[in-house]
Amino acid sequence: MRTNLSRQKKNRIILLDDEEIVMPIKPITAFFDAAWLPDQLKMLKKWRNDVSFEANHPLRSSPSDRLYDYELTMKVIEAAWLVRKKTIGKLEIDSGEIDIIVKWCIKQEKKGMRDYPTHLAADEIINPVKVLRRVFKTFKLRHYHAILKNWLYDSLSQKYMEDSLSKEEIIAVYENLVRLFEAMWLIKERNKAGA
Repeated sequence: MRTNLSRQKKNRIILLDDEEIVMPIKPITAFFDAAWLPDQLKMLKKWRNDVSFEANHPLRSSPSDRLYDYELTMKVIEAAWLVRKKTIGKLEIDSGEIDIIVKWCIKQEKKGMRDYPTHLAADEIINPVKVLRRVFKTFKLRHYHAILKNWLYDSLSQKYMEDSLSKEEIIAVYENLVRLFEAMWLIKERNKAGA
């Protein structure tokens, strides 16, 4: 029991307020109200580049913008942590359906959305919560807190922090976050359509 309690403390929600914890769709919606999916992916890529490429570079965006991006990103990650065990945003397609029906359903949905995921497999598009489970299998919430805090510090620094993060770690986190953003986009859009 003690280890379970300490594990829960380590993976605690830090940035979400009580209302957002009860309704995790709110920070998800706020994240995509701040910028659409392609713009959020561009922001993430710029952030990754600021942290991963060895160079004395001036910060391309303002420090306050970077802090804002960090807080929004962490809030959407915390919301993902909360919804990872729920059934939310799933297309009503049986898992046993043949591929042609699945592809047709995805194609029809894609026509109705402004932006659509390009980094998710068909089963992840059908059930985006699968992405969240996989993303948190690689790194737990506490790891994302620590890693993104390092990203924030490194991207705000005028010098490349060589010892801070390995390239492999940066790439793994970046790829996970791209997939998480796309899954959260689907959850948000499907929740909006179902409301």
